[in-house]
Amino acid sequence: MSKNSTIKDIAERLGVSKALVSFVLNGKSEEKRISEKMTKKVLDMAKKMNYKPNYLAKSLRTGKSHTIALIIADISNPFFAKFARYIEIEASTYRYKVIFANSDETKEKFAAELEVFKNRQVDGFILIPPIGSEDELVKLQKEKIPFVVVDRLFKSVSTHTVTINNFQAGYEATLRLLQNNRKNIAIINVNNQLFTMQQRVKGYRKALLQNSVDVKSGLIKHLKFSHDKNSVLKAIQQVIQQGADGILFTTSKLAMLGFECFSELGVNIPKDIAVISFDDMDAYKVTFTPISAVVQPIANMSKEAVRILMKMIEGKYGKGEYENIMLDVEFVYRASCL
Repeated sequence: MSKNSTIKDIAERLGVSKALVSFVLNGKSEEKRISEKMTKKVLDMAKKMNYKPNYLAKSLRTGKSHTIALIIADISNPFFAKFARYIEIEASTYRYKVIFANSDETKEKFAAELEVFKNRQVDGFILIPPIGSEDELVKLQKEKIPFVVVDRLFKSVSTHTVTINNFQAGYEATLRLLQNNRKNIAIINVNNQLFTMQQRVKGYRKALLQNSVDVKSGLIKHLKFSHDKNSVLKAIQQVIQQGADGILFTTSKLAMLGFECFSELGVNIPKDIAVISFDDMDAYKVTFTPISAVVQPIANMSKEAVRILMKMIEGKYGKGEYENIMLDVEFVYRASCL
């Protein structure tokens, strides 16, 4: 088996310096004022010689692996799957690769995945941590490992964060249901120990109270994280018994399970119940009754998270200096709640 071509091999073939070849292959032609003609020659020769970068050697030399790790909560949730894709796209603009893991919303698995990626010498983390992850975040800070928290806030840990305005999103979604002449509006929520989810419910409550509508405890359902349709079915049956005529689902995963339940129960949307869901899915546009949704700015969330992480990796923040980005959502109103 022939050995891999090296930068030295390419330089000797072209009769140029190793430094010039290295600059071109690392995307620094413009910075080093290398002509387009020479850049093309180097790239063409590298391709011809089937040059493969030695990332291990490079990471040992520079102290960087040019890899970041993304630990998300639940890859089966379309929101997180789409977020992962956007992170990958955005990281590539910085010439970084992304490796992924799924915590299944358990702190034990989250901690285990952190250790795996630390052993792989990643340069930093983008994290959607589960409930009870504060100790792990503090540990990362003590180890001086760059990380950004997305979609979550932990009051006891000061760190870089990228979130949406969850309170405003819950408030405006509920307001829309009220504007549809719905008076018994339920909210089906999950992981209420998370501050971000609490804020969605807080916005729901505020909208009702501001419009002189009683907040009924029987119409507020907090479910544990699971993929169990039976728990969603039970919650829907209970709020229907309480006279619910509108429902706000705080995640698309809950909503999709909910639509299955509506079908089984013979509930008509929006005649019997108007519906709004967090996170706009492609399927919402083509369901029998197209679904209204809270649209999170996933592309912008990803862009901000990667931007902050790159600045951390480059050491561009001072001690105790944190960015806390809060983005606004948009709404798309379809037949389920016009």
